[in-house]
Amino acid sequence: MNLSRGAFLSLIWLVALNMRSGLIVIGPVMPGMRGDLVLTATTAALLVSIPTLMMGLTASPAGELADRWGPTRTVLLGLGLVGLGGGLRGLATDWTSLLLCTVLFGIGMGVAEPALPRLARGLYPHRVGFATGVYGSGFIVGAILVSFVTVPFERLFAAEAGWRESLLLWGAVGLLTMLVWLIAVKPLAWSGASLDDDAEAEEDVVYWHPWRDRRMWLVAGLFGSQGIAFYLLAAWLPAVYGDLGVRSATSVALFTAFNVVTFPAVLLFPMISDRMGSRRIPNLVASVMVLIGGLGLMLAPVAPGLIWVWPLLCGAGIAGLLAMALLLPADVAPRGRVGAAAGMTLAIGYCASALGPLIAGKVYDVTGSLRTALIVLPVVGVAMVVLSIACPDRFRHPH
Repeated sequence: MNLSRGAFLSLIWLVALNMRSGLIVIGPVMPGMRGDLVLTATTAALLVSIPTLMMGLTASPAGELADRWGPTRTVLLGLGLVGLGGGLRGLATDWTSLLLCTVLFGIGMGVAEPALPRLARGLYPHRVGFATGVYGSGFIVGAILVSFVTVPFERLFAAEAGWRESLLLWGAVGLLTMLVWLIAVKPLAWSGASLDDDAEAEEDVVYWHPWRDRRMWLVAGLFGSQGIAFYLLAAWLPAVYGDLGVRSATSVALFTAFNVVTFPAVLLFPMISDRMGSRRIPNLVASVMVLIGGLGLMLAPVAPGLIWVWPLLCGAGIAGLLAMALLLPADVAPRGRVGAAAGMTLAIGYCASALGPLIAGKVYDVTGSLRTALIVLPVVGVAMVVLSIACPDRFRHPH
């Protein structure tokens, strides 16, 4: 590997950016897509839920692939599927072709993501929190960048057709990233095995499996709980404010604050955990933030002076747990098995993430109150606190 560590980490950050941009872009282009292809609200919603489900179903075998085939090669494959599947959605002529491209796109994300924690640990074995925070911020930047770029870009074209160019744009970004990765990292010539010193760890690897390790279930529980909270708020928070009579401009500003605060949190929590020499304390702080923010949103969402506090606490806490849950598989797994550990975490987490909006929707159907539906948040917050306490403060590798 001729790249410096900093340059390699920058490329991993760029990969992470592509793991969210093609997913988040569906929101801004949804109106034009529905009008052009005559999609119902249900089929349109599947364009977000299907990639999330495919990530969950693909993550565990993809993690095994990263350990056996090499993380750099696995990332190359994932980027190719993300760019190809994501871009081809812009050429879809009907629901069937759009669905097939969406499935391909979701598989690509599921293939690439489990390799990232392994690469982070291999690059910075004594500063895994730092590496995780840096590349984890790529997920956040990808989402923010799409929200600012897509709508102006779409307006350059006809109202009904602009969605196609937008999807093609982000697909092209994925393929360009794949090309840069291929040239800079040379994954076809080098498997990346040296990042984890696999040859020295063969004996350890044989006897360890993430699905049989209690610690990995705690990590997966943390990742899943933050996913439930995030997707619940992403789906319902603007509607809750609207139901309470909050002005549209204020509601948008509150939701923006919830999203923007995730950027510093995803950077700082894992870095602070490195400096403190503790994983449990940052996990616990983030969990308590979600618990307090969730209680506030449920009990006093528009209280004067506090209306801004609740979404900020939830956003920062959720992002902190996201980063920590991406970091912890590298603490738990023996050398050569970080991909498998990350794959298990992502598989359980992404499948669980789909439950948040569904549970809240069911509570809303039963009670008739969007505000009551937010009871899911403090319940998940309590689970986060318990899981944070149960997790060992510093994992000891089996080797």
